Amino acid sequence: MNRSINTLLKRAEAMPDERYVRLKEMLEGHKRRLQRSLSVRLNEVRTHNHDGKVIEALDAADASASDLEQHFGMALAEMAAQALRQVDQALARLERGDYGFCMDCSEKISHKRLSALPFALRCRECEELREIGERVRRFSTRSDDSLLAYEGRLQRLAPHKWE
Repeated sequence: MNRSINTLLKRAEAMPDERYVRLKEMLEGHKRRLQRSLSVRLNEVRTHNHDGKVIEALDAADASASDLEQHFGMALAEMAAQALRQVDQALARLERGDYGFCMDCSEKISHKRLSALPFALRCRECEELREIGERVRRFSTRSDDSLLAYEGRLQRLAPHKWE
C-alpha cells in the first residue's frame, strides 16, 4: 500500500504544471479532432446508404459496391469511436496523475511516443515485449510448458532496463 502511495507522490512531483497543461491540451485537441471525424463518418454512412437509391433499383455490382462503401464507412467510424474512448481514458489517467507512465515498468513514456500515440499505455520497450509475447502465444503450436520456457528465454535475451 505504501509503495503505491509513494509511486503516486513520485509521479505527481515528476509532472510539472506546464507539462500537465501541455499534455492536457494535446489530448483535448486530439479528442476534438476525433469527435469531428466520428461525426463526419457517421453522417457519411447515413447519407450514403445506397446513395439514396431504392435498393431494388441497384444492379448487383452497384449494390455490392454500395454495401462495401457502407461497411468501410462503419469500420472507420468504429475506429474513430475506439480512439475517442482511448483518449477519454488517457484524460482520466492524466487527472489521476498516472498518465505518461508505463503501466508495466512505471518509467516515463517518451514525449515523442505520447505525441505520436497520445493514449499509449506502455513505453516502446514494454510494448515491443508485449507484442512479441502476443505473437508467440498466437502462433505457437507448442504446449503451454514449452511456451513458458520460450518466453523465459526471450526475456533473458531481451532484458529490460528495470531488470
